[in-house]
Amino acid sequence: MSDDPRTIPDALPDTEKLEGTGRTSGHDVASSRSLDERSEGTAGTSLVGEAIDPLTAPPPKPLRPRIKHRPAFMTHDDYITTCDGGTGRPGLYYHGLKRARGDSEATEYDQWLCSPIHVQALTSDERAENFGLMLRFRNPYGQWREWAMPMHLLKGNGEELRGELLAMGVRIDPGAHKLLHIWLSRREPRRRLIAAARVGWHSTPQGRAFVMPRQTLGADDVIFQSGHAVHDEFISRGDIPGWRSEVAALCSGNPLLVLAVSSALTGPLLSLTNRAGVGLHFVGDSSTGKSTLLQVAGSVWGGAGFIRTWRATGNGLEGIAAGLNDTCLILDEIGEASPHEVGNIIYALGNGTGKTRAARSGSARLAARWRVPLLSSGERSLVAHMAEGGKRSKAGQGVRLLDIPVSRQHGVFDTLHHLPDGRAFSDHLKGAVSRHHGLLGPEFIKHLLADEKSLAYLPDRLNDFSRMEGFGARDSLEGRAATSLALIGMAGEAATDYGLTGWEPGEALNAAMAAYANWKDFRGEGQTETRQILQAVESFITRHGDARFAGINNEPSVTGVSVVRERAGWWRDTLEGRVYLFTADGLHEALQGFDFKRGLTALDEAGWIVERDRDKRSKKIRVSGGLYNLYCIRPTQGVSDGHCRSV
Repeated sequence: MSDDPRTIPDALPDTEKLEGTGRTSGHDVASSRSLDERSEGTAGTSLVGEAIDPLTAPPPKPLRPRIKHRPAFMTHDDYITTCDGGTGRPGLYYHGLKRARGDSEATEYDQWLCSPIHVQALTSDERAENFGLMLRFRNPYGQWREWAMPMHLLKGNGEELRGELLAMGVRIDPGAHKLLHIWLSRREPRRRLIAAARVGWHSTPQGRAFVMPRQTLGADDVIFQSGHAVHDEFISRGDIPGWRSEVAALCSGNPLLVLAVSSALTGPLLSLTNRAGVGLHFVGDSSTGKSTLLQVAGSVWGGAGFIRTWRATGNGLEGIAAGLNDTCLILDEIGEASPHEVGNIIYALGNGTGKTRAARSGSARLAARWRVPLLSSGERSLVAHMAEGGKRSKAGQGVRLLDIPVSRQHGVFDTLHHLPDGRAFSDHLKGAVSRHHGLLGPEFIKHLLADEKSLAYLPDRLNDFSRMEGFGARDSLEGRAATSLALIGMAGEAATDYGLTGWEPGEALNAAMAAYANWKDFRGEGQTETRQILQAVESFITRHGDARFAGINNEPSVTGVSVVRERAGWWRDTLEGRVYLFTADGLHEALQGFDFKRGLTALDEAGWIVERDRDKRSKKIRVSGGLYNLYCIRPTQGVSDGHCRSV
């Protein structure tokens, strides 16, 4: 036969029957198993301890593979004796035949393609789309890894695929990459797995599962599949008892630390309670410990790399949020975000839906989706940061990212335990989370899965929490904020009930109630949007009252032409004060983008519309021989601090 890869038969029985079993082919399985027992660990995780380093360990006595048919692909996990009597290193081989011109008999040859690799399963999502292959391979340190490889990486010459394999430690012969491509393209393993393209909850035939890049909690018929195999966000270190004694114990007595940890645990509860997301923004002066709050929260799911910065584009943050679905998104220092973009970013992160983009064919691609709590920090509130860029914060943005002031007795801390001051306490906590991290979140999910019967009652339990006296609300916006913080308190209490925190019962709930009270004080009284409308109109009058309004009875003119440019209306004085007679265009401009009817309602309820025709909010007034529909507005005092008549 020819060694041309195009002539390789589709049926390779010696190899196919072994794929997906984890067995070696063509030699003594027992010798390979002894290596696996010493070097193989949990699939997809880094290994420590007794792993054999094939770069330094002497090769064992090679065995001659039993090859029934040539040409054939075979993976050998140990050294082999090649057909020419030499020693071949472990790996995937192409055992071929070569016929020289004029020779009647073909000669055998063994070509090494890459380091040991197996195809264990065929993967696809719940819709039988996004197919892939579950690969199991050994890196240069003798450690076994797993990766669910999307099949779309086989397109073209497979260069992107080889780049991913090389990054994970697979050695590939540069001159044999076409044969490796052919081998992968022809694998048809019997085992089937559900491929999850995102982190978080998934429903499978076996039941509910929580999928993470390096592990799946719950059902074992689903696995994470991604075009990129490196996922450092969810690394773990230490153990739960260590985290509880060195981190959680110091959080006790510090409501903001308890709140931060509880917030990080909220992600798995969002879909279970039909919530889109929650967001907290810790506001305070520099060097008060805000970053420590975020690091402690980040230790729930991963190490230092789990915390990001606001210095990113909206598209970039959408991708990060989708990759952290059902866990937690932590962004440090909002001052690094663009004031022009941050408002839209908060809407997107809070709503859990990315932009709809066009595919190459012109059809719409599926938008990214996520449910994730957002933790943020900064020296300024969201309103102040957006104002720096000339943007106005909207009520919807403020309720999706709640400003929580962090001025406490010792920076962000109340109780220092055995430490002398806030700096020492902060440094001690940072050291503790560097030793123990990435454990609490997965352990929390394991308890949720074990408590499956209670999951159906979580929405009712959240309603009970949000109706507690400490979460009383005066309007719908406050009600939404109260529910978000009640959910955070419920997550912390659940972790305490599971024995994961060591906190006293009620401590997480009290921390959430305290945060709600602080948010309301920081926000001010009254409905936020109504207050912003009144402030916008008052600010417009302050800036343009003399330049764009004229007295209705004594309008100045120069050679018969009015000196008022870009008129917004007129004014007239009354015993109660000056009344501004806005034209419709002028009032539209003063409302700065608010819905016109919504603006009129706010002005009317505040008592600022002082004259009107019957069943209208405007009044027909004759000015300089013309008849106009004008809005008669007289601002009252106290708008800036929220004390309007209607509220």
